[in-house]
Amino acid sequence: MDMGTPKRSIDTDINATQSEAILRKIKLCMLINGTWPVQNPSIFYRAISIFTITSTAILGILLFRFAFANLANLSLMVKGFSLGTSFISLALKVALFRSFKGTTMELYTILHEYYTKSLADEKSRDLVLKNISGFQRLISLLTVYVTTGCVMYTITPVIYIAVQLRHHVDSIKYILPVTALYPWEVKPGGFLYVITYIFETFNIWVIYTVTLGMDPLFAYSIFQIIGQLRVLQHQMLNFSQSDNLNELVRRWVVKYQILKECCEKLQKMYGPVILWQITTNSAVICTILFQVSQGKGSLAKYILIFAYSGGKIIQTYLYAWSGTQLTSESEALSDSVYFSDWMSRDRQAFRTSILIILTQQPLKIIAAQWITVSLDMFITVLNTAVSYFFLLQTFDEKQL
Repeated sequence: MDMGTPKRSIDTDINATQSEAILRKIKLCMLINGTWPVQNPSIFYRAISIFTITSTAILGILLFRFAFANLANLSLMVKGFSLGTSFISLALKVALFRSFKGTTMELYTILHEYYTKSLADEKSRDLVLKNISGFQRLISLLTVYVTTGCVMYTITPVIYIAVQLRHHVDSIKYILPVTALYPWEVKPGGFLYVITYIFETFNIWVIYTVTLGMDPLFAYSIFQIIGQLRVLQHQMLNFSQSDNLNELVRRWVVKYQILKECCEKLQKMYGPVILWQITTNSAVICTILFQVSQGKGSLAKYILIFAYSGGKIIQTYLYAWSGTQLTSESEALSDSVYFSDWMSRDRQAFRTSILIILTQQPLKIIAAQWITVSLDMFITVLNTAVSYFFLLQTFDEKQL
């Protein structure tokens, strides 16, 4: 008896559980912000995404207003700019996904159907679950950073007020989660202050639902695609003499073409998002580096800064790493086709089909037909952020 079989079965069950947990969390987050595709959605569900877009866009504009009002103070300006950019990004992402709900539903239906069939097949079950731990670790790390950032933004005003009360401060200073500049006066401790605090807190937790819903959905879709690429590898390397080779190639090509179309759907959905994020994340990471370089602030401020910057870096890396995984697995598929037992076959049609398959380019995600989503893109973002940082430091030194 093979003693490794029970262990493999247990590992496979654990991987399947991890995969289901990732999908459940993605669904929950996207349902909360109204971007998960639902058949015949109610008016209330449709209104959720519209409200989310409006709310985050308004806060983003108010943060930009704060940044422009403090152009003379570079530290305050970059603080308002970085947060404003993040909230405008949220509004654009929700608006984009709202317009692509049909495409999202098609993509999910196709990949989930393939995934479910593969899980039911003992030969392909391990193949589609391979490397789920890599995706799980990145998503978990992103969750830690985003959760820490949202919690810190939410509780910092409460803790600040509580500390003042404990020390019996006569004139208590009330602060808000973010430094937005409103067209009206927010009186400390009044009803308007409470409403403003709730408004900003709501938008902060929109960061949680959008970032941990839409970004992991990209990675999870890539995970499902590369799982099916491994299934195709297995089929090509393990066909037998008795197989109907023409039928095998026909079904193989049809499935590969569907997976290619799924990649094109991902490009359509995420291309503008990725292009926007690699541009804005470079600027945001730069402004965060600048704030750290100022060397002023409390421990809570630094925790918040590192959580915010860590989330942006992991967010960018999640896209880049997933894109690289897709291309690598696609190249491995081409290798498996080449090394399959096709030269010894006496069927001309089969050999011709294999040669045609070998001419196909590896699958890849290209953001807005401009930049390939890969680890090279991640390095470019970091290099750009550092370049912006040195430019900001130069401006700061001139001010001094």
